[in-house]
Order: sequence, then C-alpha cells, then structure tokens
Amino acid sequence: MTRRVAFTVLAIFTFTLFARGSAIAHPGHGHKVMGTVTMAAADHVMLKDPQGKDVMVQINKATKFTRAKKAMTAADMKVGMRIVVSAVTDEDDDRLIAQTIELGKAPVTK
Repeated sequence: MTRRVAFTVLAIFTFTLFARGSAIAHPGHGHKVMGTVTMAAADHVMLKDPQGKDVMVQINKATKFTRAKKAMTAADMKVGMRIVVSAVTDEDDDRLIAQTIELGKAPVTK
C-alpha cells in the first residue's frame, strides 16, 4: 500500500513539474512540449498543449524532424498534427528553441 501511495505522489509531482512547460523554464535547460500544431512556418511552430495553452517554439537550421525514427522536414509538419518537441530555452529572451520535433500521424483531411 505504501508503494502505491509513494508511486502516486511521485506521478503527481512529475506531471505537475512537466505539465507547466515553459512556466518553469530555465535558460539553457531541456524541455519537452507536446501538443497539436495550430500553425507551422519555416522559423517557428505554434501548438496547443494538453492544457489548452498556446505555445510557440522557434525552429532553426539545427532542428531535427523525425517520424517513426525516419528523417523528415519542417514542410512535413501540418496543422492538426500531434508533435513532441525537445527544446532548450534561449538565454536572452526565454524563447523555446526546438532541438528535435517528433511528428505524429498526419492529420485526417476531410
């Protein structure tokens, strides 16, 4: 029983820590952001996280794009697609800069 309580407390703490995303960002440290693409451009992507918050992540020439461990490009990222971003916080202005973006399945088109 105590193991279950300890695991639950740890799970809640971990969720709280990572669910806040950029709210607890520290310059130069790694962060994971996941959500649904609402706008994609050559230099940044806007996404809505699971809590409904809009998040902007900068893209640069060093950003790597993958889907199922295969190399992709920024052009493969579409509105409605779910993504997971590994990013660092810029030391000067707290912007999130993507290191890797894992693309989910392509959105269903009607």
